Amino acid sequence: MANPMKMAVDSLFNRLGTPAMFKNRSVRIILNEPDEVIGVGFINAHSETHRTRIRISDAPELKIGDKIETAEETYAVHSEPVRDIHKLVWSCDLICV
Repeated sequence: MANPMKMAVDSLFNRLGTPAMFKNRSVRIILNEPDEVIGVGFINAHSETHRTRIRISDAPELKIGDKIETAEETYAVHSEPVRDIHKLVWSCDLICV
């Protein structure tokens, strides 16, 4: 029997995901929080980090330093990937390289 949560995640990524390449494999990622403005004292600093989600089935060995390429940008994984409670999706921070 098919896992309904996996089917929902696959549907979400297929509809909303951005096509990308990870280690010469075609994957789909969901980018959110494209930029962050951090207040430091009286100064606002602009951070070019991106938060992304990628299916674990697409990138089971994802780690810091790995590259993910979209049509517009090349990103490097900047934070330790964290699995969701269902162990279907990685969440991590990316930086443009």
